[in-house]
Amino acid sequence: MSMDMLKEDLKNNKIRNLYLFYGHEEYLKRYYLDSIEKALLREDLKSLNRVFIEGKTDAGKIIEACETLPVFSERKIVIVKNSGIFKAKKESADGKSKGKGQADEFLWYLQNIPGHVCLVFYESEIDKRIKLVEAIRKSGLMVEFDYQKPEELTKWIIKVFKANKKEIDTLTASQLIDSCELGMNEILNEVNKLVQFMGDRDRVTGSDIEKVCTKSIKSRIFDLTDALSEGNKAKAIKLLEEMILLKEPVPRIFFMLTRQIRLMFEIKLLSGKGMRPDEIAPKMKLNPYAAGKIQKHAGKFAVEKLKKALEECLEYDVAIKNGKISDRMAVELLIASFSK
Repeated sequence: MSMDMLKEDLKNNKIRNLYLFYGHEEYLKRYYLDSIEKALLREDLKSLNRVFIEGKTDAGKIIEACETLPVFSERKIVIVKNSGIFKAKKESADGKSKGKGQADEFLWYLQNIPGHVCLVFYESEIDKRIKLVEAIRKSGLMVEFDYQKPEELTKWIIKVFKANKKEIDTLTASQLIDSCELGMNEILNEVNKLVQFMGDRDRVTGSDIEKVCTKSIKSRIFDLTDALSEGNKAKAIKLLEEMILLKEPVPRIFFMLTRQIRLMFEIKLLSGKGMRPDEIAPKMKLNPYAAGKIQKHAGKFAVEKLKKALEECLEYDVAIKNGKISDRMAVELLIASFSK
């Protein structure tokens, strides 16, 4: 809903006084911030009417930046990035939050921002329970920029390749998504590499992606699962060691492998009920390429084997938290269990 309202603001050129952009999808946050700037400011006057504050700051500095009048322009923009003010404050010994007077003044100011200002807060994470967030919810517009769904990313990838006079089909776009990290900036970087690699060729292939793209941990976990489904313990251990050499945190590897086992188990059950791959993908909220690969892996194991492996994942998770085994040992035990 809030995203629709933001688009409506831009479409009608009615830019509000106050916005809070938050979430992990940096590409979209940057895109819509740039769109607001273009709607508000002439290019030749941007440097005079754009204030950028990054890092920890306080209400006083933000208010001071807002109070300065624009130069040869009706409005100005103040961007406050990763300020730290959207995290809950520690209480003092008497049980009161520090700087309460200044906080109250700032809450009042956010409800009475001068008409010449567009104040945009640009954050990764926020604590939605604090009063500051509630004040912005009432007086401005909060927009969450989360990682996009696979179907949305697929459409976007096809569009980006088309802009570069290249073609990619839906399944190959799904393969690209599954090979990359979640963020659109990371995916765009891989798209640009592919465009350069292809030269005069028009159509992107799965082979191009295998040759050119930097694999995400998700993609490397697929490779590890491939090795397990082939009963190749040595290859699986080698892939684990490669991920560790690439500085992938072992707890994350364990988490991702557990997730993969859970997906295989659930897809195995759905396949047993007669569901087709094109029905499984949307139900599991997976892109078609990922769903197809997981179903292929799951097909090589009995339901009982996957159920036992999932139970072991839970047991190892408890053992890790109790300090009985390390994350690496847990992953190696899972690999050994699958190789029996």
